[in-house]
Amino acid sequence: MASEFVSNVGLPDDAPEQAGPYAPALSRYLERTRGAFAHAQTSQDVAARMVDLLAAERPALRVLTSDAARAFAGTKLKDLDGSAVQELTNSWVA
Repeated sequence: MASEFVSNVGLPDDAPEQAGPYAPALSRYLERTRGAFAHAQTSQDVAARMVDLLAAERPALRVLTSDAARAFAGTKLKDLDGSAVQELTNSWVA
C-alpha cells in the first residue's frame, strides 16, 4: 500500500553517504522502495475494500487487497525453503 514509509523512516537525506560500506545497498533499497510505493495501491482503495468486508454477511478470514499482494503471497506459499523469496528480494538491494 502506498504510504509515507520511506519519507518517515527517520533517516537524514544524506544517510546513504554516511552508511559506509552499506551505502550502495541502502541507496538501492531506498530507490526501489520509493519506486514501488509510487505505483502501489492507495490507502483509500484498501479502506474501501475493508468497508466492503465489514459490510459482508460472511467476510473472508484473510484478504489480499491487490494483485501485487496476491502474487507475492502466492510466491511465499509455494516457497518451502525460502529460495524463491530470497531470489526475488535480493534484487531489491543487489
